[in-house]
Amino acid sequence: MSSAPSALPSTSSSRPYALSWILLLGLLTALGPLSIDMYLPALPSMANSFGVSVAAMSNSIPAYFLGLAVGQLFYGPISDRFGRKPPLYFGLSLFVLASVWCALSTELSSLLFARTLQALGGCVGVVVARSAIRDCLSPQDSAQAYAMLLMVMGVAPILAPMLGATLLLFASWQAVFWVLAAVGVGCLLVIHFRFKETLAVENRRSLAIGSVLRTYAQLLGDWRFMLPALAGACLLGALFVYISACSGLMMGYFKVSETAFAWLFGINASGFVIVSQLNARFVRRYGLFKVFACGALIQWVGGMSLMLLALTPWVSLPLVYAILFMTIAAIGLTAPNSTAMALADQGQRAGMASALMGAMQFGLGLLGGALLHALALSEVLGIGVMMALMISVGGLVLWRYRFRLN
Repeated sequence: MSSAPSALPSTSSSRPYALSWILLLGLLTALGPLSIDMYLPALPSMANSFGVSVAAMSNSIPAYFLGLAVGQLFYGPISDRFGRKPPLYFGLSLFVLASVWCALSTELSSLLFARTLQALGGCVGVVVARSAIRDCLSPQDSAQAYAMLLMVMGVAPILAPMLGATLLLFASWQAVFWVLAAVGVGCLLVIHFRFKETLAVENRRSLAIGSVLRTYAQLLGDWRFMLPALAGACLLGALFVYISACSGLMMGYFKVSETAFAWLFGINASGFVIVSQLNARFVRRYGLFKVFACGALIQWVGGMSLMLLALTPWVSLPLVYAILFMTIAAIGLTAPNSTAMALADQGQRAGMASALMGAMQFGLGLLGGALLHALALSEVLGIGVMMALMISVGGLVLWRYRFRLN
């Protein structure tokens, strides 16, 4: 693993990276949740504007997941060939243009296409942030950095719905996308002046199609990468199922207001942020795998509890919300550690490994959202079934990884 000292300004004795560096990477990573969560309170008004149902308008969420899944597969090899900074210029520029397109859309098909392009641009930050951490830090330090990254990006789902709901008090839904375009421009300026390259020239890889395909094939066959990456993707799938359905669940089924929804969504996200910060302390004491497994167990209990609760007459907002809070918060123990474990041995192909991992995560999120809508179950039961299914698969994969380690 090459070091990139110029990319890591002065650090404290207890932290192997500069806080300003993580804040910068967190800003890039936050584009995804910001673009998803900020417009959730606007879905009912957007549905009225386009003359469609809220369920039909919710299809713009899977459209965004599709762009996130596909785009990362391209940015991975490109960043491994040309470095981490050049792809940021292209991706962020595309994000800005697509955000403007969303604001100007008058038909649902146009909006869905623009949302996919927006995701294709915005996902560059996820790939580059994870790869930059892997370029500069050891696996143990990476777990701490990924947890700190989760805290920074976790501010987005806390504040984004509240910001979206506030904008709706003074402007139409289009204002959400104009604000996103402005954020993209701000990111471009910060990257140009503050981001330093982390991938040394001697560590860059060929961009030949054959070489790219061979590397992806090697990653798919490498259990040290695939098992923790797949387990983490399945467990993170619970979050994407929640994001896909939370608007309909809270504002449709439980009839909460747009403002109340924004607060409930933000409070739920805060649990994820808090637990992700405790993760670094737990990892130092118990190790990556044990903490990862503990988080997976908590998620499984949450998913199964929600599914079973939906089959009883005791379904209520407080009970459903408490279970969702526990399940989402536990992702703070699984997401950073699965990433650290999957990327630990990837060396020069860290960019492509990060891209493939991200594609798996959002691909499963897209699949989970599609299955959720196809099941035609009640809101609570549908979320419970999909969460329990994805978390159970992730737990089985993690169990397989444990035996391979032995």
